[in-house]
Amino acid sequence: MPRKRSLIKSLTRGTAIAAARLWLQPRESPLPPPESIRNVLVFKMWAIGEYLMATPAFAALRARYPQAKITFVGGLNLAPLAAAAPFFDEVWSVPEEIFVDRRLGSMRALGRRVREAGFDLAVVFHQAWEFTLFTAAARVPHRVGFDRAGDGFGHTVKVPYGVRIHQVEEYFDLALACGAGGEPGPMVVAPPAGSVEEVAALRRENQSLRPGDYILVAPGGGVNPKTRMEDKRWPADYYGALIKALKNAYPVLLIGGPSDADVNNRVSAAASVPDLTGRTSLGALFLLLRGARLFIGNDSAPMHLAAAAGCPTVAFFGPTNPRLNGPWMTKCLILQSREPCVPCYADGYFPACADRKCLTGIKPENAAAEIHEFLDSFGGG
Repeated sequence: MPRKRSLIKSLTRGTAIAAARLWLQPRESPLPPPESIRNVLVFKMWAIGEYLMATPAFAALRARYPQAKITFVGGLNLAPLAAAAPFFDEVWSVPEEIFVDRRLGSMRALGRRVREAGFDLAVVFHQAWEFTLFTAAARVPHRVGFDRAGDGFGHTVKVPYGVRIHQVEEYFDLALACGAGGEPGPMVVAPPAGSVEEVAALRRENQSLRPGDYILVAPGGGVNPKTRMEDKRWPADYYGALIKALKNAYPVLLIGGPSDADVNNRVSAAASVPDLTGRTSLGALFLLLRGARLFIGNDSAPMHLAAAAGCPTVAFFGPTNPRLNGPWMTKCLILQSREPCVPCYADGYFPACADRKCLTGIKPENAAAEIHEFLDSFGGG
């Protein structure tokens, strides 16, 4: 089935690109001096983790165009973080299904809004041809974006994709293409208003949430408005066993979003630990992570949020590549079984696999031993 989907996807992409080239006749051209750029569109949909990894690039764009108005166009799930961020002057929240389901009427309406806003520059934080086509059809005169195997046909400044290693660095290449300098710094999160009060209320309810004392565990993740990737998760029963090995030494609490409720309920029942799943906003979760002794989880948004908070992070990786998506600029321990097929995730698909030895091969008792050693390495034990 993945091969059939890949073939259909390839044929659709090729036909669309050929037609778009004839219609738009896009041409590459250098960007004008930064002082002449007064109105910038930053386009990023989907995953919270990807948004977080793009924040060093957002900061560099803000520094490159200090006098410009920068508008963020992104999904509803990203709006709270983007609205509180120091990079953007305006945030447009867009229902993700417009692009997931390719709702042409809604896409045309958004395109008209983009044209009417009079943007000088669009910086597109996506690789897919659909977003290339969208910004080109919206007639933004200068368009910077990735060119992955020809998908960036409509950009006026094309940035090679896959040259860097980490996703943070790849996103930062877009800022460099706009003339920004330097190297990517830490990921940036500004907790929205009310986050401090939310955390204070949670701490009144949960005596375990003493700053610097507790461990936060996220057994879920891998789900966003575009796709579901539960294949990235370490098994729930393994999490239960791991928590039992840790909770006598440290207070342990579960975290996650509404989509993680089922798996977290199973882990909570098995390990008898408090469950904060669905009870924290992103801003409050960031603050809780900033006060945690340790975070443990999968390749997921909470993992990236923990890294942004500077929380020491233990991350289970299976089919995906920690060199590309691992915790950025924080103390971290990557746990991944050394199977010859690792990593196997590519082009949006996980190959068929009966047992996911890359994850199931990491036994709870071994993980617990490595985690204790990791804590001891920086005085966290």
